[in-house]
Amino acid sequence: SQNDNNKLSIQQDKLNITGNVSDVNGDALIGVSIQIEGTTSGTVSNIDGDFNIQASTGDIIKVMYIGYSTQTITIKNNSPLRIVMQEDNKVLDELVVTALGIKRSQKALSYNVQEVKADEITTVKDANFMNSLAGKVAGVNINASSSGVGGATRVVMRGTKSISANNNALYVVDGVPILNTNNGATQGQYSTQPKGEGISDINPDDIESMSVLSGPAAAALYGSNAAQGVILITTKKGQEGKVKVSISNSSTFSKPFIMPKFQNRYANRVGEFKSWSNEASNNDFEPENFFNTGTNIQNTITLSMGNTKNQTYLSVGTTNADGMIVDNSYNRYNFTFRNTTSFLQDKMKLDVGMNYIIQNDENMMAQGEYYNPLIATYLYPRGENFDAVRLYEEYDEGRQINVQRWGWGTQGLSMQNPYWIAKRNNYGTKKDRYMMNAGLTYDINDWLNVAGRVRLDNANSDYERKNYASTAELFSGPKGFYSAQKSNDKQIYSDVIATLDKRFNDFSLNANLGASISHMSYDMAGFQGALKDMPNVFNYYNIDFKTGRDSYPLQEGWNEEVQSVFLSTELGWKSMLYLTLTGRNDWASALAQTEQSSFFYPSVGLSGVISEMVKLPDAISYLKLRGSFASVGSAISRGLSQPRYKWDPATGKWATNTFRPLGKLYPERTNSWEAGLSTRLFNNLINLEMTWYKSNTENQTFQVPISASSGYTSMFAQSGNVENQGAEFALGINQKWNEFAWTGNVVFSFNNNKIVELLDNYEDPATGDLYTLKQIGQGGFGASEIILKKGGSMGDLYVKRALKRDQEGNIWIDPATNNVVAESLTTPEKVGSVLPKSNLGFRNSLSWKGLSLNFMLSARFGGVVMSHTQAIMDEYGVSEITAIARDNGGIPFNNGMVDAENYYGVVGSKDGVLSQYVYNATNVRLQEASIGYRLPSELFNNKVNVNLSLVGRNLWMIYNKAPFDPEMTASTGTYFQGMDYFMQPSQRSFGFNVNVQF
Repeated sequence: SQNDNNKLSIQQDKLNITGNVSDVNGDALIGVSIQIEGTTSGTVSNIDGDFNIQASTGDIIKVMYIGYSTQTITIKNNSPLRIVMQEDNKVLDELVVTALGIKRSQKALSYNVQEVKADEITTVKDANFMNSLAGKVAGVNINASSSGVGGATRVVMRGTKSISANNNALYVVDGVPILNTNNGATQGQYSTQPKGEGISDINPDDIESMSVLSGPAAAALYGSNAAQGVILITTKKGQEGKVKVSISNSSTFSKPFIMPKFQNRYANRVGEFKSWSNEASNNDFEPENFFNTGTNIQNTITLSMGNTKNQTYLSVGTTNADGMIVDNSYNRYNFTFRNTTSFLQDKMKLDVGMNYIIQNDENMMAQGEYYNPLIATYLYPRGENFDAVRLYEEYDEGRQINVQRWGWGTQGLSMQNPYWIAKRNNYGTKKDRYMMNAGLTYDINDWLNVAGRVRLDNANSDYERKNYASTAELFSGPKGFYSAQKSNDKQIYSDVIATLDKRFNDFSLNANLGASISHMSYDMAGFQGALKDMPNVFNYYNIDFKTGRDSYPLQEGWNEEVQSVFLSTELGWKSMLYLTLTGRNDWASALAQTEQSSFFYPSVGLSGVISEMVKLPDAISYLKLRGSFASVGSAISRGLSQPRYKWDPATGKWATNTFRPLGKLYPERTNSWEAGLSTRLFNNLINLEMTWYKSNTENQTFQVPISASSGYTSMFAQSGNVENQGAEFALGINQKWNEFAWTGNVVFSFNNNKIVELLDNYEDPATGDLYTLKQIGQGGFGASEIILKKGGSMGDLYVKRALKRDQEGNIWIDPATNNVVAESLTTPEKVGSVLPKSNLGFRNSLSWKGLSLNFMLSARFGGVVMSHTQAIMDEYGVSEITAIARDNGGIPFNNGMVDAENYYGVVGSKDGVLSQYVYNATNVRLQEASIGYRLPSELFNNKVNVNLSLVGRNLWMIYNKAPFDPEMTASTGTYFQGMDYFMQPSQRSFGFNVNVQF
C-alpha cells in the first residue's frame, strides 16, 4: 500500500495473537506487560487479562507483572494463549501495609508482620470471617464462639496480658481503627444470651488483604488498644481498565462435629427423670437429631471500573445463615461504594467510601442453665419418647392461650421444654450500620505529602426479648415477659499525617508526623418487665411497672475520647540497615481528673539485611535480622476517675460509689521486646520467619477491700505484672514442576503466660496501711473456679471438692454405704491451665492446570479443659460411660465394686468431684479442605473465568481426648475458656463455591 508520503509500508508474516493472563486462582491480572524481544513493538498492557498483539512465528514474548515470575513464551502459531502467572518468591523488597495504612519495605521492618491474602478467608466462608483465620497466623489464638451463627470471635495475640481489661485484638480498616463492640463475653452458669460483634459486619469479599501486627512494636502507633495486637484490613478499590464484574456464591451446610457419647441401653424408673433403671430401654432417641442442618449462604456481586484519573468499586453482598439450634439465624446485607480520584496533575488524590449494613440475628445461645435447650435434650429420660417433647405447647381452656407442654419441672437446672425455649423464649437484634470515610492526599513534591482522613461509624440496634406465658417463673410473669432496648454505637475518627520520603546519598529517611482524634459513644434506653393485662402481647404499655418482678426502665451510656500526636522515623543506610523510632502521646478521657491525664509510649527497632552486608553461603539467598522494643500504655477503665451514680432497681434508689475517690493512678503499661530473623534458602525455594518475644504488662488495676470505718468498702490500687514469653515460626515452600505447583506453609508458636506479681504489700497512700492480694477469683461453675495467683497463669483452673482418702492415700469407701465420699477442700486444688502451650497450622496448596487442591491441618498442644456437661450427664445416667459401668456390674475399688448409680451420684453433678472431668486439651484436626476446578476460558471466548470448588471445615478430628471440641469457647472474654457447661457443639461444614468473573 502507498501512503501520503509515497512510502511503502509492508507487514509480512505477522500473526494476530490473542490470549488471557490470570493468576493460579483464575483471577484476571490487570496491567500485565507483554514485551516482544528483538522488536520495536515495546510493551503492550492488557485489560482484564485479555490481550491482542501482532507477532511473528518464532518471536519470544515476555509476560511480566509485579510480584509474579516472568513468563517466556515462543510463538509457534496463532492459537489463543492461556497464560497463568505464578507468584515470585524472589521479590525481596516487597511493600507491606503497616500501622496507619502506611506501606513500608518489608526488609526495613524491625518487627514481625504476617500477611493473609483474601482467598485464605474466602475459600471456606463463615458468617464471621475472623473464624476463617484460625490456625493461619503464628502467635494468634482464634476461638469461634459456641453461641451459634452470628456469634463473636475471640482473637488473642501472644497471650492474655491484662487481668481486668480487654485482651482482644484491635481491628483497623484501611488505616483507621474501628469500633468493634464485642458482646460475646459470658459469665458463669447463669449467663444471659450473648450477642455478636462489629467486625463481623464486614463482607469478606470486599477485603483485599490482611496484615497481622501481633507485637506492640508493630502496633505502637495505634495507641491504647495496640498492646493487644492489631488486625489490619485493606479493602478493595476500583481498578483501571474495562468494567470488571465478579459474581460469587458460597453455600455450606453444617452438622455437629464433636458430641458427648450417650447411652440408650438403660431406661429411667417410672416417674423419675434420671435414667438409672437397670431395665433395657426401647428408646432410639439420639440427642444429635435435635440439631438442624445449619446453612450459610453468601452471595456477592462486585463491579470495578476506572481510567487513569478515576476508579470505582461497588459491591452488594448477602449472608443468610441458619444455626443448628432451632430458630437461630443470622442475616446480613452489605452495600459498598468506593471511589478514588486524582486531580491537579495527579498531585491530589481523593478516596471516599461508604458501607451500609443491614443485619439481624435471632436466638444465639449461651452455655449454662438459662435459656439452654441442650440441658433437657441431653438429659431426657431414656425410657421416655422424645417425640412428646416436640409438641412443645398445648391449648389451655382456662387461660385460653397455648401453654408450655413439659411435665418434668426444672430439675434444679432451670430446665424447660427445649423446643419451647427455642420457639417461645425469643430474643434478637436488628441493626442498621453505616460507615462513611474520606481521605485526601496532596503531594507537595516528590518526597513530601500531607494526608487527612475522617471516618464516621454509626450503628443503631433494636434488641427484643419475648418470653411467652407459662415460661418458667424464674424468667417470666404469669402472662409473659418483654424487654426492648434501642442502642446506638458511634465513632468519629479523624487524623492528619505528613509523610517525608527522601534519599541522601547512601541514606534514606522516611518519617510520618501526625495527630488524631477518636470519639466513641454508646447510648441505650428501653424497658423490661412482666406483662400485666393481656398475655403474650409484647408492648411497652402492657408491662406491669408497679408489681411486676424485674420490671423497670433501662438506660445507660458513655462517651470516650482519645486525642493523640505521633511520630515515626525510619532511617536507612545503603538499603541494608534501618533504624526505626516511634513515639505517641495520648490524652484519654478515662484519665480525666487524675494526676496524669496523658501518657507517652515509644518504640525503637533495628533491622539489618545481612545478605547484603556480607557474602553468605549459596544456600542462603536472603537473611535479615531484626530487633525492637516498645512500651504501650492503656488507660484505666472509663468511669473510675469521675463520681458516678447508678440506679438500683432492687431498691428503687440511686446507688452511690462505694469505692474511695481515686488517688494517683497510671495507665496500664506493656513493655515488649522482640527479636527475629527472616531468611530465604536454596534460591528462594524456602522462606523462614522466626520471632522471639517477651512482654510484661504492669500497673494492673485492682479493686481492694478496705476497712468500712473509712466510709468506703474498697479502693483502687495498681500493681501486678503479667509476663508472656514465647516464639513464632513461619515456614513456607514453593515448588513448581512444569504445570504442577505446590505451596506449603507451616506456622508454629508457643507462649508461656506467668503472673509475676499481683498485689504485694501495697501501701495505702491515704492511711499507710499495707494490702496484699494472695489470689483473685474470676468465677467458675459449681465446684470449679479460675483463680489467679502469683507464679501461676491467667488460665489456672481449680477444683474445690475431692474424694476422701485414707491415711495411705487410697480412696476411702464408706462401709455404711459402700460408696465413695466427697469432701470440700480447705484449699482449692489446681488441676491445670486452660491456656495452650503451643499451636500449629499446616497449609498445602496443590495445582495442576485448572485443578487445585487445598487442605489445612491444625493442632493445639497442652492445657486442660473441663466438662461439666459430662459430669451432669453421668449424674443423670445418660452417658455411655454409665452404661458401661452397669454392664460391668459397677465401679471397681479396693478389690470390690461400687454401685454405678451411687458412685456417679457423688462424683457427677455441677458440684461434684470435678477433678474427674478434666481432660487434656491437645487436639489435631483436618481443619479445612477444598478442591476446585477452573473451567477453560476458551469455552467462553476467553471473556469469562469460572471457578467451581467443593469446600469443607472440621472434616476430621484426628486426635482429641475431651468429650467436646477444645477449641470452642462459650465466652469471647478473658476468662471461662475451656469450661463446658452444655455448650453448643462445634460444626462440621460441607459446601461449594461458584465464582464467575467477566
